[in-house]
Order: sequence, then C-alpha cells, then structure tokens
Amino acid sequence: MKIESCRFFNAEVKSKINLIEFLKSNFEQTDSVIKYFDKLKPNKLEKYLQGFQKRLNDEIKDFQCDIELFNIETIEQNLTILNKYPELEKTICNFIGQLLELPEGLNTTEEEIRIRYFNVRKASSHLSYYRVKAIEDVFGKEEAIKLYKEIVEYLIKERKEQNPPEIPEDPRKVTRIDSRERIMKQYRELGVGDFTIVIYDDYKEFYKFDRCVVHEVLKDLNDPDIAYLSSCYSRDHPSNNEGYTIHMRRTQTLHHGDFCDELYWNNVVHPNAKQPSLEFAQKLGKEDPEKLIQEYKRN
Repeated sequence: MKIESCRFFNAEVKSKINLIEFLKSNFEQTDSVIKYFDKLKPNKLEKYLQGFQKRLNDEIKDFQCDIELFNIETIEQNLTILNKYPELEKTICNFIGQLLELPEGLNTTEEEIRIRYFNVRKASSHLSYYRVKAIEDVFGKEEAIKLYKEIVEYLIKERKEQNPPEIPEDPRKVTRIDSRERIMKQYRELGVGDFTIVIYDDYKEFYKFDRCVVHEVLKDLNDPDIAYLSSCYSRDHPSNNEGYTIHMRRTQTLHHGDFCDELYWNNVVHPNAKQPSLEFAQKLGKEDPEKLIQEYKRN
C-alpha cells in the first residue's frame, strides 16, 4: 500500500488541440443529446433548441468568430439532427471560440494550436452545462434532472455500441499500472488537479481530489446540481461500469462536497470492492501517510 499527494493544478498550462476535431467532438456530443431529447420529448424539441441557442447567445453577446475558418462540412460528417439547424451551429462555434480565447490573427484551423487547457475544458463543460440548463428551462429543475438521466442512459449505450468494452482473455491480468502511469503523466502535464492517490495493489487504487479542473471550470456558475449532472453524472450512472473489468465508484464530487472520492478496481480480483470511508478520505493529504497506512491495516 502506498499513499502519495500531488499538487498538479495549474490553470495556466497550455495544451495543443486540433480545433476542427475539438469542434467536431463537441458538435457530435450535442447532436446525441438533441437526438435523444427528440426521442423522448419530440413535441418539445423546437422549444428546447430555441432555449438552448438563447442561453448560448446570452453568454457570447456580440462576440463572433470568423466562421469561414471552420470546416463545417467536416464537423458535420456524423451529425443526424444538429446539421439541420445552421444558426445554432454558428452560435456553438462562436460560443466555443469565445471560451477558448483563440489567438489573435488566427487564419487557419489546419494546424494544432496552443490553448490554455483550462479554457479547453471550460468550453466543452459550459456547452454541456447549457445543454442541460436549456432542458430545465423547458420542464423545470426536477423533471429536467429526471429527463437528462434518461438521456444519459441512451448516451452510455451509444458509446458502448461505438466503442465496445474490450473483453480480456484473462481478466485477472488486467491491472491499473499502465493506466495509472498514463493518468499521472497527463494530470501533471495538463495541471488537472490536486489530489492524493492510495495504491492498494496493482488492481485497486483510490483518488481523493481536493481540486479538479472539471469542478473549477463550472463552480462560478453557482449551480452545483446542473453542473454535476452535465459533467460527472454519466460516470456515476449504474450502467457505466457494465461490461468493463475495471470499475469506478465515487460517493461525492467537488460540486457538492469538500472533495471527490474515486475508487478504481479490477472487479474480478476485488469483487464489488469496498469504498474507503469518508472519514479516511478526509485525512488524506492532511495526515502522515504512514500513520494512515497503519490505521487502514488495523481496520
């Protein structure tokens, strides 16, 4: 067992993005939400889209990007319904462009550009937030939450159909070692958050996040319920772990608590692994790691 605290959060770190691919991804996510909204509430679709566009316009005000820079045909390749609303597409481009704070004089989107990673996460997270907020505008908060949870179930199913979970020959050989190294490298390079990691063995680890970019980019909206629903709920949905060897569970996020507690485990090696107590998690990053390890062993 090992405990390590990492203070990686940095809102100024820049990352490289392909702007067209970034827009394409956000358009496709938006298209899927609209598609399943239409499936569940077809008679409210136009009202929802009008409200969604108004929400975005209220944020961007008079800001406009050079839409000619964006290869809309490429962005639209996999769309099923959003491409029928060109004005909404333009609004989304302007909204994302404003939040990314695109470099002045940008005259091509054919090359990767360096953008603050904080802005990258903010653009996609705020777009997701307003997709959900517009549902609340139509139905009220309680019904909107219920409806969006239904939409998320469809989104998870769609994701698994497009990228089916890998079925390993021997699930007991699936460890967290490579993914942990990759995650730690990414978190360090992109300034993702401040956290403490508890490594139980090669198959189970626990993260206590005291600060996370997902929460940071949304907290100023002062709307924790919708912020959580639009950013973190899909990973907490009961069906999210189905089909995977590695499972994830948390009992709270920074949207509603002082920290986020994420447990990852191989569910074959550690069937339905027990979540560390909130009392134990509270001490991480504050008390001596060796003391906490001994306390854990005693319990």
